[in-house]
Amino acid sequence: MKSGSYFVPKEKIAGFMKEGAMNSQEGIFLYGITDPKVKDLLPPPLELVDPANPMFYVYIVNIREPTFAPWYMEGGIGLLAKYQDRVGVYFLSLQLSGPGALMGAFSGRESSGLPKKLCERIVVERVDDSAHCFIERKGVRLIDVELEIGKYNSPDFHTEAEACMTQKEPLVTGGGCLLHKYRIGMDGFKGMELLYYDSPSRYYSWEPASATIRLQSSIDDPWAEVPVVRSLGAGWAKSDNWVNSLTTLYKYKDGEALDAMQYLFSGRYDRCTLCQSHQRYE
Repeated sequence: MKSGSYFVPKEKIAGFMKEGAMNSQEGIFLYGITDPKVKDLLPPPLELVDPANPMFYVYIVNIREPTFAPWYMEGGIGLLAKYQDRVGVYFLSLQLSGPGALMGAFSGRESSGLPKKLCERIVVERVDDSAHCFIERKGVRLIDVELEIGKYNSPDFHTEAEACMTQKEPLVTGGGCLLHKYRIGMDGFKGMELLYYDSPSRYYSWEPASATIRLQSSIDDPWAEVPVVRSLGAGWAKSDNWVNSLTTLYKYKDGEALDAMQYLFSGRYDRCTLCQSHQRYE
């Protein structure tokens, strides 16, 4: 393979992340009810969609054919939130591993404000009607999910994606999340914006499943701060996902940015960035 150069022609750069897509994903997508106290994890002006019965969302997938990187694994946990009449997933944390993880993390953080980190291990596995997925970072298994394919935990649970099981063509669904972008300077966090990330999916298959979920926290990744009150259901799916647009919903005043960063920090940075005594040897 020939060597690259620090100079990249502008005709090449002009196509950077245009039509960026996470194609040929396979893995799990699951939903559940958490404790109303998770309202304290949302940065203002976001609110829970259902304060009495807040919903959490988890996915753990192998992204086999991203358009901008080699394959990589990705998983995340978020809450169903809203700003005024705009509803989306507010992601608390996203973890990535595998050959394309670095480009997946950097491009997602810099272009869209996604709270992405790199982790040591993500596993997505299935044998017949049983599946097992987990994420490990710094020796802690942040999430461990076991699935039984066939039916949801709750008989009343349904999701738009399952309609792909009854039609011949792949099913395209809408979707989006609520993200934050900002600048970091010597004088702190500036120019923070709340964004809506319009991100549809194309489902090729969806198999209903019941899920058993275990969460753990570390000092850097407090995943267990989202209590699992009950699992509603999950799906083992094959899908594509892409980005249509990013829309600014709210511009924070500079004084508000630091207040909001209290909620955003742990999804993006480790505690070592705030202290002088920080060593890890293995």
